Amino acid sequence: MKTLVPLEFLPGLFTLKTDRGAKNRWRDGDHVRWYRGTTQKIGGWTRTVTNTFLGICRCLIDWQSVTASENIIALGTHLKLYVEKSGTFYDITPYRETGTLNGPFDTTNTLATVTVNDTGHGLAVGDYVHFTGAVAGGGITIDGEYTVTSVTSVNVYVITHSAAATSTVAGTGGANVGYSYEISIGRANTAGLGWGVGAWGTGTWGTARPAALGMCRIWSMDLWGEDLIACPRGGGIYQWDTSVGTGTRAAAVAGSPTTAKAVLTSIENRHLIALGAYDGAANDPLLIRWSDSDDNTVWTAATTNTAGSKRIDGGNEIYCGVKVGREILVHTDSVCVAMVFEGPPYTFGFYPRGSNGNLAGPNAAKEFDGRCWWMGSQDFFVYDGRVRVLPCEVRNHVFEDISISQRAKIFAGANRWFGEVWWLYPAAGSTECDRYVLYNVLENHWSFGTLVRTAFLGDSSLFGPYATGSDGYIYDHESGVDDNTSALATDLTSWDIEIGNGEHMMRISKLIPDFESLSGSVDFSIAGRRYPESSAQTTQSLGSASSTTEFLNANFRARQISLTLSTDAVGDNWGIGTLRLEVSPHGKQ
Repeated sequence: MKTLVPLEFLPGLFTLKTDRGAKNRWRDGDHVRWYRGTTQKIGGWTRTVTNTFLGICRCLIDWQSVTASENIIALGTHLKLYVEKSGTFYDITPYRETGTLNGPFDTTNTLATVTVNDTGHGLAVGDYVHFTGAVAGGGITIDGEYTVTSVTSVNVYVITHSAAATSTVAGTGGANVGYSYEISIGRANTAGLGWGVGAWGTGTWGTARPAALGMCRIWSMDLWGEDLIACPRGGGIYQWDTSVGTGTRAAAVAGSPTTAKAVLTSIENRHLIALGAYDGAANDPLLIRWSDSDDNTVWTAATTNTAGSKRIDGGNEIYCGVKVGREILVHTDSVCVAMVFEGPPYTFGFYPRGSNGNLAGPNAAKEFDGRCWWMGSQDFFVYDGRVRVLPCEVRNHVFEDISISQRAKIFAGANRWFGEVWWLYPAAGSTECDRYVLYNVLENHWSFGTLVRTAFLGDSSLFGPYATGSDGYIYDHESGVDDNTSALATDLTSWDIEIGNGEHMMRISKLIPDFESLSGSVDFSIAGRRYPESSAQTTQSLGSASSTTEFLNANFRARQISLTLSTDAVGDNWGIGTLRLEVSPHGKQ
């Protein structure tokens, strides 16, 4: 007798059990989510900003200016600091030095390379330099932005002009060449750490290898009123005056610590806070300093102001601070401490909250839904007044396939449209984030997939979810159903499903789809075993189902099956309800 068997799955992906130990669960997928009882394809993305930025972005913030009511996005890359307005990127990277030079250029006939003479220039390969006011020499005029292509000595470096010189001339350019040097560029990748770094036999036993250490360039940003505050990790603290406009670059905040690991503004009384700050004599990776209230140029504590400092215990360095309710949850690489505004005489109080499971990186923590969520070295965590390990049903999938050397790049974001926290991370062997794992904080389930993104912002009050690619574009997410103009492929595979009581082989004759929404078509296939311990698995394609497909014919015998659905065409989009199989007993062998 033929009967209809409903396939009722619990929401989310589940990777912790064996085939027979994960009943009614999905075990693998890509670009899928569960939302309000529906299994569905995630939203697509489009490039609405056609211009590109230079470098790899690892920080995003947006706001609306008070004076002009303009929507602004700021982003920091390992090369530059930008603001984006109305689809155009503006370079606001701070200058570290400006001045004039007398006849600094040496040209060589037929070569585009130009030698620049500047005593104690302090530049490195890849740094950006700007020149103005030069006169022609050697048949070319050096004007505008250039990249340092090589460094000959502490007094000499080389740039490349757009055209070759027509003669060899030393000391050209004129007596009053203006120069501006941008802050030095950062690393695109985290240098190798730990066992196996460097060539075998290099150095001596027990000798540190400082050249092998180095985190990729990561910015932290916050707002001071309508102005942007930005800090490249380990660098200075800068402010960009929104009212002045894009023709002016960010500039160092007067009186602020010369270096910091991260910056943010306080929740109350507007203090600018520097985490891992320079203490006036040395860099202290565990020191917190804050400015006077409403005056970010006053940092020296006095009876007439509320500036101050506090060195916290635990770990080796501060990674970040996350605003959660009325607290700032300060994360080191191993513990978290609540920083709470309390007023005079100390301004802030500090309260240990316990281990953070070795926070994966400076961007691995995110506030969402009034709580702080983060990824540690082996677990996910949540803070809602106390630190708790977040049960994760895909934990092994994530932590067994992650690049340990590049984990500082892990980026936490939120998608408020669907109540999700996302973590972008690099898979093992990857040097850039190419995977995501998401947790629905409202419905308590997980999903994962492939995605090349470096930063993600999805809880903006001005824009829908958006992210940056490693290709220099901003992508609007949850926009359409495709990968820009290409197909956004999806797939979803279940764990083994018992059909029948195991006494008889079961013949599957139909699959009856149940689509809550469908554009295009969805491909279905089944794989099955005759016995639970059978190593061999047979597979049958059932074909494609469209919105008018009542059922798909099948001719398949098994005791256990797994189901796979997939799409790979432009415009495909789907949401499924309860699928059903038509089955009947069909022998015992």
